[in-house]
Amino acid sequence: FERLGEGASARITVITPNRRLATALVAEFDAFQQARGMVGWETADVLPQGSFIERLYEDALYSGASSALRLPALLAPAQEQLLWEDIIAASEWGGTLFVPARTAEDARKAWMLAHQWRMDGMLGRFPGNEDAAAFAAWAEHYRRRTAEQRQTEAARLPDLMATLLQEPGLHRPDTLVLYAFDILTPQLAFFLSACAASGTRILQCRAERREAQPMRWPLPSACAELENAAAWARARLEAAIVSAVPVRIGIVVPDIEQRRKQVLRIFSRALRPDFDLPGAAATALPFNLSLGLPLTQYPLIHAALGVLALAQGSVDFALASRLLRSPFIGGARSEAMACARLDAALRRIAPPRLGLAKLIAATGATGILPPLLSARLRALFETAQAQTKEGTRRAPHDWAGRYSALLKAAGFPGERPLDSMEFQTLGKWNEVLAQFGALSRVSPAMSAQDALARLTRLCADTLFQAESKSAPIQVLGVLESAGLGFDHLWICGLTDEAWPLAARPHPFIPPALQKKAGVPEASAETALELDRRITAGWLGAAAEVVISHPLREDDRELSPSPLITVIP
Repeated sequence: FERLGEGASARITVITPNRRLATALVAEFDAFQQARGMVGWETADVLPQGSFIERLYEDALYSGASSALRLPALLAPAQEQLLWEDIIAASEWGGTLFVPARTAEDARKAWMLAHQWRMDGMLGRFPGNEDAAAFAAWAEHYRRRTAEQRQTEAARLPDLMATLLQEPGLHRPDTLVLYAFDILTPQLAFFLSACAASGTRILQCRAERREAQPMRWPLPSACAELENAAAWARARLEAAIVSAVPVRIGIVVPDIEQRRKQVLRIFSRALRPDFDLPGAAATALPFNLSLGLPLTQYPLIHAALGVLALAQGSVDFALASRLLRSPFIGGARSEAMACARLDAALRRIAPPRLGLAKLIAATGATGILPPLLSARLRALFETAQAQTKEGTRRAPHDWAGRYSALLKAAGFPGERPLDSMEFQTLGKWNEVLAQFGALSRVSPAMSAQDALARLTRLCADTLFQAESKSAPIQVLGVLESAGLGFDHLWICGLTDEAWPLAARPHPFIPPALQKKAGVPEASAETALELDRRITAGWLGAAAEVVISHPLREDDRELSPSPLITVIP
């Protein structure tokens, strides 16, 4: 931190395994500077490893050096996904898949894994099942296609940049610090060796280990675990408020993806009991969940996609009804009561599905015509009709411009001022719409139906969480907790079935090849060793550590993980 405090002149960069750890480290550095009495300082150069490598690529791209002319174009994740989908759909296996998009996502992950662990040269040569053979064929096609188009992606970017680190004009740090890396993949190790050869000093460090007396707490059920953890966190937070000492409290929930709603409900009731009272003010909760929601689950995004679906064809009346009463449509605030009466009248005469023209006609038949809403519906209809005359197959960037025009005609995002979460959600929508438009690089034309389906899936695959003030309580998954330090830490759910994690080799790469390459998740032995290190990290991450496990699930008895039975 003292070296980071010297600013850009120190030419020191810190990289972390994930974004959450980088954010936490920057916040800890800022607190360090404040404690020193500083009133202003340069932002610490701390970022995830992937972002650091992408920054080197951008430096090389805009450096003006001759190598910049030879650089392949870097594909965004959405572009890479679409390319895999096209390749898989055109293959002999394409017609037999139930969900091609998910298969393409798995192929993307397998491609990344193969390069991280240096297995890419053995794809198709190592004995495997039909899945492995299919992936090897897709991977070869993907390799050829990207070579023809001079494209690359995040999976191969470290190897590309390793060959360019000696180029003049590239902004390399004098010192590169690896913070809290438990695993160095062969690809990352090769990249770091190239950094060292170019004159960058490579150092490693991690959070100081805390001396704690961990306690194991058996509890009746998984729900009781969360309730006790929430009450425990509240007690620690109240004590910190009384003593006026900042506190960092961590709760680790291994299966947080499946239990997000339950975690949110239990912690909200324990830490802010009035959070769901009618008319309660929308205030920030004192805890933060590490996992965001799919963008489609936010009301503003749901309204935007609903407007586009209505402009393009027929929709369920339930969706049309929500749009008529949505605060994100022009006139909704000033005509709220009239829109509610219109919706009630439409329920008696409207069909189960209707398009924009039928909706406008049905609105006229009720005799209830909110003027602003009626004007917006007519403007939306006229804009949609004008676009239909110009053709049904367009490039993604053209569709993106048309979608913006349709939303503008509907008065999106409404007339009332947006709150902080809605404003950030709108910004994320614009970002995703830009990503969708950038698909023109790999897909020259789409039909109207395919374009809207692609945009909807892109929103569904985008996890989003609005930024808020730093919360003293962090609820995390296993990977997000690695490397973080706390004052108090509680780890839930460590039964013998859940921890250590079972071996989970990727299905598209032969398991024997993954074991030979040293992939930790490929075998029970290496997975156990990794989970031992993670457990040891938890036990030294805070001054107070509580580890819990449920005793029963329905009518089944559960046992504690063998990795924690030595804890009293």
